[in-house]
Amino acid sequence: MRRRALCTGLAAGAVALAVTACVPTPEPAPAPAPPPSTTTPTTVAADPPARAGPPVAPPDDRRVITGFTCPVQSATYRDDYGPRGSGFHAGIDMLVPLGTPVRAVVAGRVHHQPNDGVGGNTTYLTGDDGNVYLTVHLNDFVGNDRRVAAGTLVGHAGQTGNATTPHVHFEIRLGGPNGTRINPYPTLRAAGC
Repeated sequence: MRRRALCTGLAAGAVALAVTACVPTPEPAPAPAPPPSTTTPTTVAADPPARAGPPVAPPDDRRVITGFTCPVQSATYRDDYGPRGSGFHAGIDMLVPLGTPVRAVVAGRVHHQPNDGVGGNTTYLTGDDGNVYLTVHLNDFVGNDRRVAAGTLVGHAGQTGNATTPHVHFEIRLGGPNGTRINPYPTLRAAGC
């Protein structure tokens, strides 16, 4: 049989503050644990680790998007797509001076996202080809969200978000914003960027 807690109410002067003091009754002790099993324990597979963002293609995936315009001109860059520290760098960092024009790489619809976490000012371009192209760390945006032709000015290179020097982080996501991120390096090289 379970006992009830003994509670008393106290009033505090002219203010309408009530304090209830309760003396809890201890709960009954839990039942003893069953004796240990003499059988061999079963191994259970752990859940796979959660992904941060859309899936990524391996660094050796060399797909090329054709009909592509360079996001920035005269950039210095290397193939830095792939594992980085404890994470995965899913784009290419294109080093350019602060304020360098950033252009739409294909025709499509542009959406500007200010202060997008570690990426800072980010432009998402949903191309007519169904892929999404990101230009990240922009200093500013040019124009509103709208339909654009390839080569249209959409912003200027900057150092927003988690950036230590002016540059544009460029990503390609196949099939939409949550599509597989592929290595942009082969596409940038094929386009002569």
